Order: sequence, then C-alpha cells, then structure tokens
Amino acid sequence: MSTIKIFLAILIIFPLSAKSIDSPSSKYLKVKPSKGVGVFGLLRNYQLLDQSENLQAFYQLNNLQPGSKLNKDQYYLLPIKIVKYDGKSIRSTLKCSDLSKAKELQTYNEALVQSGLKPKSYTKDNNLWVPEYINLSSESSNEVVKWSNSTGKANKINQSPGNEFKRELVSDTKLLKAPEEFNETKFTELNKHLKNSEGKVKQVSNKILTVNLFGPKDSQVPVESNELSDQVFYIIPGHGGPDPGAMYKDTNSEFTFCEDEYAYDVSLRLARNLLTKGAIVYLIVQDKNDGIRDERYLDCDSDEVCIGDHDMPVNQLKRLKQGMIKTNQLYLQNKLEGIEKQWMISIHIDSQTEENRQDVFFYYQSESKGSKKKAKELKSLFSDKYKKFQGREYNGTISARPLYVMRTSEADPIYIELANIRNIHDRERIASPRNRQLIADWILEGFLL
Repeated sequence: MSTIKIFLAILIIFPLSAKSIDSPSSKYLKVKPSKGVGVFGLLRNYQLLDQSENLQAFYQLNNLQPGSKLNKDQYYLLPIKIVKYDGKSIRSTLKCSDLSKAKELQTYNEALVQSGLKPKSYTKDNNLWVPEYINLSSESSNEVVKWSNSTGKANKINQSPGNEFKRELVSDTKLLKAPEEFNETKFTELNKHLKNSEGKVKQVSNKILTVNLFGPKDSQVPVESNELSDQVFYIIPGHGGPDPGAMYKDTNSEFTFCEDEYAYDVSLRLARNLLTKGAIVYLIVQDKNDGIRDERYLDCDSDEVCIGDHDMPVNQLKRLKQGMIKTNQLYLQNKLEGIEKQWMISIHIDSQTEENRQDVFFYYQSESKGSKKKAKELKSLFSDKYKKFQGREYNGTISARPLYVMRTSEADPIYIELANIRNIHDRERIASPRNRQLIADWILEGFLL
C-alpha cells in the first residue's frame, strides 16, 4: 500500500564581475554585484554561505552593518585571497602539506571557472583563489576563523573536533561524519512526531489517498500501480521560509517571480505523480496554504516550514542542516524497515544573465553510482522529450557539484535546476502551469525506467 509522509539547497549563480585589487588590500578578491543581488546571494554565488563566519567577514571587510544592501555600481571585498600560483602545485604554492586541502582548493577553483565566475584556471592565469574559511595550517586543523569587530583582521579560536560538519564543503566527495543533531534522543522525538502526524494522510480506499497539502482540487490521489512501491522519495523544494531564493521582477507585469514558489509547485506535482505509482513520499519543505496551483503568477510568501511544522532558520547553513537532518533520519528509519532504494530530489531555479536561455539540467553525487546513473537517464529522457515536443536539440547537462545537500544526503541525491529565472523564455516556461506539470511528468517517467 502506498503511503505518504508530507512534511532544503542551493547554489544560485548570479552574474558578477570580479578582479584582484591593489595594495593594501591585494590579498582579497573584489567583486561587483549585478542589479538586485544582495549579500546572501553574493556569498552563495561564491560558495561562501555554508560557513557562517563568511557573512561576518564580509561585513567586516567592507565596513558594512549586517543587513546592508549592496550597490550594483560598487565593488566589494570577499573573504577570498588571491595567491600567485607558482606553476608547480597548490601545496608548494601555499606551503601546505595537506593533500586533501589542496584537492579541496582545486575543486573550488575549478567549480568557479565552470560557473563563469573565475575567468581562467589558476594554471593559466596563475591566480589561485583561496577562501579564508579553509584552514591551511596542518598544525592547527581544529581552528576556525573568528572575525573582529573593527579592523577586519582575523583572530582564531579553538574549536573541538566533531561538533559540526567538517568544513570541506567545496569538495565533491560525500561528508561521512554526521552532526551532533543525529543523536538518539532527537531521533526518538522525531519518530514520536511522525507517528502523531500520520493523520495528515488518510486512506479513503485501497486505491485513493487524501493529501491535503496538494490543495482541494488535487487532494484525492488515485493509486494507479505499485511500480514504485519499493522506493522512497525525499523531495526538497529549493529555499522557502525566510529565503525566497532567486527573484526577478518582470517590468512588463510588475510581478516578482520567486524561485521557492515555482520550485514548490513542481515539487508538489512530482510528489503527487510518485504517489500514483505507489511510492512513499516525504516533502521536506511544506506550505499548508499553497496546494498545486494552476496560475501563472504564484505570489511570494514566507510561511513555508520544515517537515514536522518546524520554522525554517534565517541562517542558510542551519536551514540546510535542518532539512538534511530530517531527511537522513527518515532515511535511516526506512532503511531499518528494509527499504533500500531511496532518493533525495532537490528542485531549484537558477539565476544567470538575462540572455542565457537554460534547459533543465542535473547534478549528481560523484560517489553515488545510483545518483550518477539516474542523472544520466533523466538527461537522456529530457533530450528525447525536447526533440519530440519542441523539435530542437536539448542543451541541458549533468555534472557533479559540491553542494551541501548533495554531500550530506544518505539517500541517492538528484539536484534539478529547472530554468534561468532572469531569461524571458525560461520564465515563460516555468510560469505555464502546463509546463510545470510536464516537467513533473517527465521526472516521474525517468524514475520508472
């Protein structure tokens, strides 16, 4: 019998110009944000938002008060040092013997080149970008940076090992160490809450489920087959709560598009699709007021909560941890019940330059064979669909990406970017409720292969 437990990610790319700066601040990267990009978006773009100290460092380096808005005509310093590459190796350049940190920096620089933020590879322009949060001292590997309130100079404080995830967040490999939140007490509390919340879904008959989160017109879900009855899906709509994700104000309609609203609508449609095939589905981010919507313009709000009616933190890293802790606890529970095939699907909308039309593309976890195989299958299926329905070549891609939710997911993860919110054609694609349904239908088909 199909059941559902309806109960977060993100890297968003904003176009920015970047350059090194002259003495006395020659150590730091200087960037100029695009119109509408705030501090969170800027740090997120450079993979700096997963470390909370980077936010404080940014304010200190630029003599800004927390919450300050950015000026698109002004350059800002990022807590990233520009180091002259010696042409031999990262370790010899930085006089660092730690191979894992050298690989971490290599991955970080290559990811920024791939995203277009860094003009050239460090091996070509001899400029190695080194984020401040990466501790290069092999003698003090348990230290983190704490920024002062005045000069912007960093002071180090000791941090005992094991009290949070390792800071190798730009590496592509899976994080093996669980955070302290995965303790027996909290796991027990979660199980109690799950048992108390099962009333959200009630069985009407052997073939019908009632899921109120889908909204009045879609709450009755026919279970058509048991094709996916041996699989569990954890669906994480991008952002939500205090973070709307990527935003774009359409000058023609005066409407503001918010990433989280459109990602959530596609997520609901996908969840419903999966249930019709007998799957067990958990929606990690929920909005009880927004069911599946057939409007073009989905109003932005901030009342989304994490599974279990938990408010979502303002801090991005805490928000990501919250969602992944819930996901991984549920994964363990289902694994103990004998379910082996489990998936985490995170759905987002990208933000790039306006002229960049972007087809749906996929990220996978490099150490997960299932994740990579499924990403390839989805890409192939979407390619066939584009040829059939649009009569053109599909330009989507698949790749491994060092995103927090991908590295911490116990379930095989798939990360999906639906469109470029700043491109007029892409906005039309996600604004159409028919297209949002088609995307959900195609993703479902990809998991039926």
